[in-house]
Amino acid sequence: MKDLSAAEISHLLVSYMNNTMASHVTGAFFRQANDLEVREMLKFALEIADEEVRGAERFLTKDNRSLPEQFTKADVDFEQKYYSDNYVVLLKYMLAQDALPVYGLSLSTSINPEVRDFYKKILNKTAQLVDMCMTLMVKHGLNQPMVYIPKQELHKIEQQSYLGKLFGRNRPLVAPEVLQLQTTFQSTDIFRLILQSFCQTKSSELSTHFERGVKMCNDQLSEIVHIFEKYELPRLKTFDSDVYTDLEAPFSDRLMLFKISMITSANASKYGAAASATLRKDIGATFVKLAGQVLLYAEDTGNLLIKHRMLDEAPLVKKPQ
Repeated sequence: MKDLSAAEISHLLVSYMNNTMASHVTGAFFRQANDLEVREMLKFALEIADEEVRGAERFLTKDNRSLPEQFTKADVDFEQKYYSDNYVVLLKYMLAQDALPVYGLSLSTSINPEVRDFYKKILNKTAQLVDMCMTLMVKHGLNQPMVYIPKQELHKIEQQSYLGKLFGRNRPLVAPEVLQLQTTFQSTDIFRLILQSFCQTKSSELSTHFERGVKMCNDQLSEIVHIFEKYELPRLKTFDSDVYTDLEAPFSDRLMLFKISMITSANASKYGAAASATLRKDIGATFVKLAGQVLLYAEDTGNLLIKHRMLDEAPLVKKPQ
């Protein structure tokens, strides 16, 4: 194997860190799950996480790279059940869905054949995991309600008014806009609920930060609901009863901050992608605004990780003079 490129080092370090965390969190979920099909899905997710940790560690060690501080069993409460099986399915679906483009980038930017083969295998298995989660979501009625789109002949857009305006009356929503609104709503609700479960941390500073995140998510959900209500579309689902928030925080402070930094990054990307996929100006502007809010929260999360010496520095191109 040739020396690792900057892209490969970056991807492998992320794989190592994210999956030393995922392996222990998923292990706790597996231990606490009641539904046999959910346990089967979690067992497969755990296999992926363990395989990714071993592979990333092997490549980095072979290249004489230092490994960041990993997460351990001590970072996770394996005894108390904080999340229903349904919420675990939703969370694993969202995280696996977020991972797909990351693995695609890892595959397409790696120069070593061994690393490409590694990410090709992880990408294929993660796609299988998404499929397993979606099957469970449909079976358990967890997916968002269907929005009826009439069957109609398609026509060329003839007027710029189709793009809409920031204020005043606009055309009805189209299918791609419904997709983006439902996708961002679901991700934000899943994020809100895991933040609620983190608020019971003994650190008042972190508790305040997580509570601020919950409020941000509530406000963002309200904006999306308002758009759906305006066009008399089906009520979007939330899952408050599936997270038990009266227990102590389920993970260590470091793991909770690290997981929040992951999800905020993914959610900001989703809002950005939603804005670029939306033709109506007012909807696009809403997505841009929500992305900005999430990015500010992500920055403050990163500052807390640095303040409490919980974040490992990425390798520098060269040492400072």
